[in-house]
Amino acid sequence: MNTADLLEGILKLDTNIRFIGLLEKSGHLYSGGPIEGIVQHLTGQNSEVSLSQTAHMVQMRKNFSTDLGELKYMVYAHDKVLVFSIPILEDLILVFSTESDVNVNSIVTRIMDYIKSVEPKLKLEKPRKMVDEEKRRMVINLYDSGITEDLIAEQMDLDINTVKTLIQEPIA
Repeated sequence: MNTADLLEGILKLDTNIRFIGLLEKSGHLYSGGPIEGIVQHLTGQNSEVSLSQTAHMVQMRKNFSTDLGELKYMVYAHDKVLVFSIPILEDLILVFSTESDVNVNSIVTRIMDYIKSVEPKLKLEKPRKMVDEEKRRMVINLYDSGITEDLIAEQMDLDINTVKTLIQEPIA
């Protein structure tokens, strides 16, 4: 199962979902987007800023995991929509918005149960589609110069598995 299949499966769980995507910890939209045919309240740069802030807030809240336990999800309630953030897999965040009148506990429980049921089958279809050739060459050059994969991931704002895959793929 790839990430597109994951998002499609989640969409089938609730017709109130207006937007769905997977974010990297940088706020980069890895997969997904607005639901076709639904007028979005945020567009263009506002949408990008919102996603970036969402990823940043999830990362900040994870800093309290030692004291509070693992972060399960976050919800922002607005008059028009609810915005959900659920950390999944390694460094990805499922973000989706719904109409404001949905039952938060119900939708979160259904989605988290679904993710748990498909997670062992989930394969990330990275990195060619999301990393341009220049960034890819930079990753390889950093690796060839002796920098660790973890540090490259942090400096290049990529997850560690993307870095490992980029290093192993032949240059086109």
